Amino acid sequence: MILTHPILEKAQLMKFLLHSIVLLSFTLPLHAQHLLVDSPEGCDIVMSSPDGDLDYAGDGGLLLNETGYSSLEYFCSFTPKALYQWQVYDVTTHVGQCQMPGPEFVPQLFTIVRDPDQPGVISIFTGDAEPLRFYNCAS
Repeated sequence: MILTHPILEKAQLMKFLLHSIVLLSFTLPLHAQHLLVDSPEGCDIVMSSPDGDLDYAGDGGLLLNETGYSSLEYFCSFTPKALYQWQVYDVTTHVGQCQMPGPEFVPQLFTIVRDPDQPGVISIFTGDAEPLRFYNCAS
């Protein structure tokens, strides 16, 4: 007889749901538009296998799409949707929140900068000293 604990069952369910959310909310839109990750090395990981994006997110790497960014256990979402292009210098500010395990929610402003002098790089300012930078992976 296998004994399970309700907390263990809930943790396993949450892990499955988080995996599904990442798969549905990031994998499909990213491949249809841009695939943006938070490190240039992340592109190699993501592009190396069909599940590379999940592997990268599972190791704490962040994936960016038009409505936010996420790893396997950390999500930030914003509105309105962001457009990722580099034809002209563009700055937009978005409102949203970040969610961490617990769940813990933090309200957040996101200022997104697209600069034609840095093609393929998206900078997101959140109030920290340095912005988050995401890199477009060529497919």
